[in-house]
Amino acid sequence: MDKKRVLISIAIAVIFALFVGYGIEVFHDAPKGNDHCPSDIYEIDNEEECLASDGMWQEDSIDTPKKVIGNCMVAPDCYDKFDVLMANHDKIVFIVSIIVGILAVVIGIILKKDAVSLGILSGGILLILYGTLRYWRHADEVLKFVLLGITLGLLIWLAYKKLK
Repeated sequence: MDKKRVLISIAIAVIFALFVGYGIEVFHDAPKGNDHCPSDIYEIDNEEECLASDGMWQEDSIDTPKKVIGNCMVAPDCYDKFDVLMANHDKIVFIVSIIVGILAVVIGIILKKDAVSLGILSGGILLILYGTLRYWRHADEVLKFVLLGITLGLLIWLAYKKLK
């Protein structure tokens, strides 16, 4: 395969993976931290207003007789709620990217044009990798092992059956 075909294959792979990844975000928005954990809470400088804003007041070790010095912090459970929402979003990204990635690998093997088929196949592999990496920190050890085993088995089977 000449340089032009290699470059177009790489371009197809990268753009295909970005297209699907961005498409997932368009149709299923990722949670945003500021929607769940207020960012302006750090500007509050008194305990009463902090507690009224669902913040957590943290006193500094230095205080003056006239005023207690401290910081308003975001409550820890705020981040817990956000992490749960992000895990759910990452699971959807994982499922969609695995399905589309496997379909792309199969289509890439079936297509006859070298540059296009290599690009689609490589894009499918990138999608599988992207989805797996997005969900990796949320998955337990057994699920990670099973996912890797299924993916490896499927790729070996496709290569054995479809490639010469």
